[in-house]
Amino acid sequence: MVKVTLVTAQWCHYCPTAKKVWRDLKDKFNFEYEEIDYESPEGEKLADKFSIVSVPTTIIDDQIVFVGVPDKDKASKTLEKPV
Repeated sequence: MVKVTLVTAQWCHYCPTAKKVWRDLKDKFNFEYEEIDYESPEGEKLADKFSIVSVPTTIIDDQIVFVGVPDKDKASKTLEKPV
C-alpha cells in the first residue's frame, strides 16, 4: 500500500491547502496517510533524513515527491487505483 507523509508547519500559509488535497484524495483512494509537524521530534528526524528545508513537503514511499502544494491530478496519479 502506498504511504503518503505530509510534512507541514503551523506557521505555513500553504500547508492547509496541501492538507486539503491529500485529505480529498484519501476519500477516493486507498493509501496510508499521515501529517507530521516539521517542528516535532518526528518532523525534525524527517527533515534531517530527507534534507527538508521547505514545507509543505510530500513524501511517498520514502521519497520526496512534491515540495509545495501538489497538483491534485499529479498527486492522484501517484496513488493506487480508486477504492
